[in-house]
Amino acid sequence: MRPCRLDSDGNRQCSDRPSGQIGTVAAGSLEAVYTHDFASANHTLSKLALLVADIHLQVAIAEADTSAVAEALSAGADPNSYNAAGVSMLAAAAAQCQDTEPIVEQLLRAGADPAQGHYGGQSALEVAAQSSEGCPHVFVRHGMEVDVSSADALRAMISGIRAGDQQVVTILLDGGLDIHSLDPQHDEWSLLLHAVDAGQDQVASLLLEWGAHGETALATARASGDASLAERLEQALQLAGDSDTSRQRKQSKK
Repeated sequence: MRPCRLDSDGNRQCSDRPSGQIGTVAAGSLEAVYTHDFASANHTLSKLALLVADIHLQVAIAEADTSAVAEALSAGADPNSYNAAGVSMLAAAAAQCQDTEPIVEQLLRAGADPAQGHYGGQSALEVAAQSSEGCPHVFVRHGMEVDVSSADALRAMISGIRAGDQQVVTILLDGGLDIHSLDPQHDEWSLLLHAVDAGQDQVASLLLEWGAHGETALATARASGDASLAERLEQALQLAGDSDTSRQRKQSKK
């Protein structure tokens, strides 16, 4: 299958660099050499090099190899190329961010378009948001606008919280995302519970400063039977309380 996408008019466009055409391109190059058409041979060989670079990029992303991704991009791989399943390289990387968040950054810097995710019309952000291992928050950090009332924005917020990305958390809260949002995919967990569960104490403090309901989150943690989570949340609330008391004392001395 040739890698395809939808253009701005909704028409399906297929790449002229399909990964399955290496044999055809190579045969064309040999034929050009045999007929002494060296200009055509050079053109065909250049096209072959780009095909190889695109495949190199696909393999590098699948193996979460940042060095190999850099090599493929330097060799001319298209950061907006699609795989045989119709998924863009950016979306493929962003959907498995346990090891590939740096690769998402590399592709974005190389000019990958976040609007291109799947030829069915989904953006890379949407593909990442639908994956349990995705990192949609990276797109927010890079300036992609999202509807803060959407499910994608909530997934970006949660992935940002769990990654300890205070910049993204602040961007989304400033944009109007509800601090009291609950995660329908995880037993109605609050944003604060996600921060504590991920060990992101600074993000937990930030959420509490924004008005997250600590006692409500604590009740949820206790009801879940997760004693460790409840204990860590109690510690976070204690630290936040100590910090508030310290600030109040400093202000009273002024």
